[in-house]
Amino acid sequence: MSSVEAQSVSGAAANPGATPGLAERRALEHRGTPTVQRSADPKKRSLAPLSISIISINYRPELTGIAVYSSDMAEFFASHGHQVDVHTGFPYYPTWQKQPEDQGRLFQRLTLEGVRVRRCYLYVPRRPSALRRILHEFTFTISASCSYLLARRSDVTIIVAPPLPLGIPIALIARLKSSKCIFHVQDLQPDAALELGMLRAGSLTRILFAMERITYGLVDRVSTISLAMRAKIIAKGIDPRRVWLFRNWANDDMITASAEDLSLRDEWNYANRFVVLYAGNMGVKQGLDSVLDAARLLQDVPEIVFVIVGAGGEKDMLLEKARRLNLKNVDFRPPVPKSDLARLLACADVSVIPQKAGVKDIVLPSKLANLLLSRRTVVAAAAPESELGQLILGANCGLLSEPGDPHTLAAAINHLRNHPEERRAMADRGAAFAREHLGLRTILSGFLESLEELRDSAGLRQSTT
Repeated sequence: MSSVEAQSVSGAAANPGATPGLAERRALEHRGTPTVQRSADPKKRSLAPLSISIISINYRPELTGIAVYSSDMAEFFASHGHQVDVHTGFPYYPTWQKQPEDQGRLFQRLTLEGVRVRRCYLYVPRRPSALRRILHEFTFTISASCSYLLARRSDVTIIVAPPLPLGIPIALIARLKSSKCIFHVQDLQPDAALELGMLRAGSLTRILFAMERITYGLVDRVSTISLAMRAKIIAKGIDPRRVWLFRNWANDDMITASAEDLSLRDEWNYANRFVVLYAGNMGVKQGLDSVLDAARLLQDVPEIVFVIVGAGGEKDMLLEKARRLNLKNVDFRPPVPKSDLARLLACADVSVIPQKAGVKDIVLPSKLANLLLSRRTVVAAAAPESELGQLILGANCGLLSEPGDPHTLAAAINHLRNHPEERRAMADRGAAFAREHLGLRTILSGFLESLEELRDSAGLRQSTT
């Protein structure tokens, strides 16, 4: 292990306030950045309930990604007395396979947790390629637009992206219905496709960027999950007053209550092991190749086990690579239901957030908030100047490794294994940071207040340079 231990490891700054760039980011967030991360005072709100439409390709019972946040948002609004309609697809993610009973269905109406859910047809390719993904998104865009057009009018419409093509037709229908419209960007899809090498610059990317620009001009507000993504959107020529910061959140009650529930560790026979956990989608952006390579470097440390939980387009390739490398210290498991999420996170000693080299500020991994709240130390593949790196360094809650570099990832994991007191202190700081800044009630209460203000405001439409 000496070769691994000799690799450099990026640790959290001793003084979070002195982290380069963090003070400037925080100053921006609190001076002039339209943000929905404020605690809302219910006494200041309008007493009239909102009617809200949410258009999101993913929704419950899907267990990862956009579905989790769209579902939490809809159910939070409904629990506060608002009328919520969700237009979504039939469940398929992250396995890229519909349930047998949904095959051939065009539409379905049901009520879940007080939310009226309208499921719409979408084509789901068994093996998604660039062309098949375009067809997948196009079919949902058509069916969801029809569903939204025929549905009752709402005060506010929230379009969750990706998919990007959803923006233009829904925004036009929202204008027709005099509904205030927000385009919520979870992923800067064209930027990510270029930077990850999934698409080459050309006619298609020019079309995608044009669609993005037109969408931003049609809606009343654009929201996104990180300061860096907000800055990229503004750089595309959008009036900063129209761009909200709307971070993803941690599920406070569920995660905090089970942070010390180690029953899943026992069920999976990890009681005496040092568990390195990855839980989530297994796609291109995640760069899970480097996790398997780090596991190979740590094979001579018998107590370490890498547990990879989830599904996705890259899973078969990862399983084949693990077999080829004969990795006895890697355990693949299927996604767990939401009710077991807290137990899953609690079984880790260290949680990892790998990222492919080239991914910097075009995405911000949504899993960070729940990982911190679970009181487990994080190792993230992120550059120190990236927003993910700045958050971890600023909160002093984990270590950074070079994106795509298994040596620095393995070194960080082994360092934390050998320094349990440092690991526990980082975990406590991360949980405190998540409770204060990334809690579900704090963020969604603030967003709800912003929606109420938007409903009652005069429009602030397109202002581009």
